[in-house]
Amino acid sequence: MDLTVILGMVIAITTISVGDIMEGGNPLHILHITSFIIVIPTAMAAAMTATPQEYVKGAFKEFKVIMKKSPVDFHARIKQIIDFAIIARRDGILALESHANIMEDEFFKKGLSMAVDGVEAHEIEETLEILIEQTEEYYHGSAHYWIHAGETCPVMGLIGAVLGLILALQKLDNPAEMAMGIGGAFTATVFGIAGSYIFLGPWGHKLKGKSKDIIKEKHVILAGILGISHGDNPRTLEMKLLNYLSPLEEKKSQFDKS
Repeated sequence: MDLTVILGMVIAITTISVGDIMEGGNPLHILHITSFIIVIPTAMAAAMTATPQEYVKGAFKEFKVIMKKSPVDFHARIKQIIDFAIIARRDGILALESHANIMEDEFFKKGLSMAVDGVEAHEIEETLEILIEQTEEYYHGSAHYWIHAGETCPVMGLIGAVLGLILALQKLDNPAEMAMGIGGAFTATVFGIAGSYIFLGPWGHKLKGKSKDIIKEKHVILAGILGISHGDNPRTLEMKLLNYLSPLEEKKSQFDKS
């Protein structure tokens, strides 16, 4: 579970609620089911209209990526690549055929299989670069669905507020009911802004951010396969791959036994 997502939403809601209570309000009054229905599902439907079908499916399919920790372990992936480079240098690249056949990562499997089959390095690079571009476009489009839904939320909140005010003004002969209607109308505005900046929009940006790790991992794999194909020294190849790590991550060599 990605605590930055959960804590971010929880803290945002908590601070708003605490502030409301300090001013003498009651956060429970904001829980207006009609406003929720008018704003959130409508914004998501509008975003669906504007988004290609495959990306709408991708947005919901990849929702788990938003809530979970990054699915990429760069250290483990680099170690795996270097282990393969050591085998290739010692026993020849054909010795990697059995490893390629049982790999779960389809991208790595395809590239390594091409290298084992003797495909030229430039052809491997061209093929895998196309796959990387398609993957990047897929995640970008999927993330944009949530971002677009978030951008639409405030406008849907405005629509909900206007509808509520129209109904409230029909009760001019009953000031108490009219006041309640006006209060209910503005809850739609709250849902619109909160949905945009606490939930839907941040979900989209989080998915886009995590997809960068997924794409970076594929670049690491591509560089590793090309290094293996060229017969690079495993130590030299590892130094190159470690440069892909974030400045916050330790760049320790597996050859360093100290």
